[in-house]
Amino acid sequence: MSTVLQIIEIVLPLLYLGLTGLYARNFFDQEHEKRTARTGLYGLLGAHLGYLTLLGVAQHAWPLASMAEFLSVLSVSLTITYAITERAEEDSNTGMFFLGIASIFQVFSSVLMEDITTKTHPLLLENPIYGIHVAFTVLGFAALAVGALDAVMYILLSRQLKSRELGLFFRRLPPLIRLETMSRIATLTGIALLGVGLGLGHFVAIYILEDYNLWDPKIVIMDAAWAAYFVGFVVVKLRGLSGIRMGYLSLAAYLGLMLMMILSNLLTSSFHSFQP
Repeated sequence: MSTVLQIIEIVLPLLYLGLTGLYARNFFDQEHEKRTARTGLYGLLGAHLGYLTLLGVAQHAWPLASMAEFLSVLSVSLTITYAITERAEEDSNTGMFFLGIASIFQVFSSVLMEDITTKTHPLLLENPIYGIHVAFTVLGFAALAVGALDAVMYILLSRQLKSRELGLFFRRLPPLIRLETMSRIATLTGIALLGVGLGLGHFVAIYILEDYNLWDPKIVIMDAAWAAYFVGFVVVKLRGLSGIRMGYLSLAAYLGLMLMMILSNLLTSSFHSFQP
């Protein structure tokens, strides 16, 4: 089982990068057959979900304990979000953006992943409440990533319109008003989901763990990052900010959130403080 998982961990990033390249070709060449990309998308999702299932079975625990596992679940969550969007809107022009970010997450996941024969998992990882906590957290990060990606596309399209060069991005990307609306909805959804995820994490820590420390640096950093995101969204709403400024703020907020998450996990070698 360990060997099979290691092989899949090598293949998955290659599949993601290859599919991103295929969607990029579709973006730049509208005459190219798009059915292959969609088939590849569903095949990739099947392979990735199968991998996570095998990983969970092999470990007898939720595959959500380490940073590597978290990034892999985040990658597949983002890909599922895109697949749903593509099917609903019948538009694959944003695929290279979403799959490009998902590819980055999966590359880092595969690089950081440890051999299951050397890992140990506390019994808490078998607790369903813990699984729900991380699921909400991952979905929150995925939704915020969607909001940031919509902001990136908004910025690209806005700059092209400002330069009065109505080129490829103008022809391929959705209208500005639609991108702004999608970014706002995705960001608000992400803040809500991440807030629930962090709240459930506190519940698990307080009522299940015996050595819970409210001032654990990781807890403080992530709570502060979420609070900053929430306050920022409220300020933007109250001040009526929109357009290119909203795009830059959304992108900067997500990059700041990811930076805070990386910083919190550099403090110790484990993903959670309860890990050995």
